[in-house]
Amino acid sequence: MAADFGYVNARVRGLRSRLLPEGFFGEQVGAGGFAELSAALAQSPYARELDEARAEHGPLAAVDAALARNFVRVTGSLLDASRGAAHELIALLLRRYDLANLKAVVRGLHAGRTADETMVAVLPAGSLNASVLRAMAGAEDAAAAGQVLAIARHPLSEAFRKGAAAYRDDGDLLRFEVALDRAFHAQWIADAKRLPAPAGFRRWARAEIDATNLRTALKLRDRPADPADYFLAGGRDLTPAVYARIASLPKGEPLPQLKGVLSPVSGAADASEAESRLVGALDLILRRLSLDPLDVGLVADYLRRKERETAQLRLLARGKYYGVPRAALAKELGDA
Repeated sequence: MAADFGYVNARVRGLRSRLLPEGFFGEQVGAGGFAELSAALAQSPYARELDEARAEHGPLAAVDAALARNFVRVTGSLLDASRGAAHELIALLLRRYDLANLKAVVRGLHAGRTADETMVAVLPAGSLNASVLRAMAGAEDAAAAGQVLAIARHPLSEAFRKGAAAYRDDGDLLRFEVALDRAFHAQWIADAKRLPAPAGFRRWARAEIDATNLRTALKLRDRPADPADYFLAGGRDLTPAVYARIASLPKGEPLPQLKGVLSPVSGAADASEAESRLVGALDLILRRLSLDPLDVGLVADYLRRKERETAQLRLLARGKYYGVPRAALAKELGDA
């Protein structure tokens, strides 16, 4: 496997050098408006995609489209450059974006958003391309979106179909999302074992399950639901008992002492603080995985950095376009 990753990770190191400099966002928050941000992006690694998108979209939509296209192009180049075990592991990593995109579609349908509004939250870097996701986002309802997914023969189509049927009856968006989480993580863990993925990758996958359960428990606070119905198996550091305890705590009550990868989240006073600490803990795992120059960790860490940069740029563009006050925009960027 080391030979498979040698060339890929050399490319990743090159791509990391093209991430925006650390001070870019601080400078832009304090700089001019949307026009100045667009000018800065036109002199950045996003220039080619921005130039293409401006021929098709209005100013803000062009930035959104350029960011998505750049992300897909870059991630696709990693797949194209890889062979053997490296190719399979990178494809496994990118499958996470299918889950995120399907959730974005479901949330868009739940909120009554247009397809254009939903696609702003999408990064079609997995096996689902933008055309399929747009068709789903523009569907009449979740059941119709599920039919589009089934035609695409996606592995999560059955879980989506069942989730859509339950959602039609109870309108429970969280239950729908958890159904997708459960199916995705079961497949992800099974494929990681089959490949086999390195031990560090598998530990990270289990940490992602713990993180999902913690986020779910926080959403269930003050909600009349049985927490057990929303719990995902396969984690390591969050037991069903502690998960249920967190779900039963009143909002504003600090989190109990947690262990393992979740220990930095102990004592968080609210969901926002918990999320910030949780993201930091997961990022730390990826940084440690990236220390091996001949394994998948460097790719995983780069993808997280690129994903964060894309999310921050989307927030920055919106903030500049709509005139969000500087302090509020700086906070949003820090939470991304």
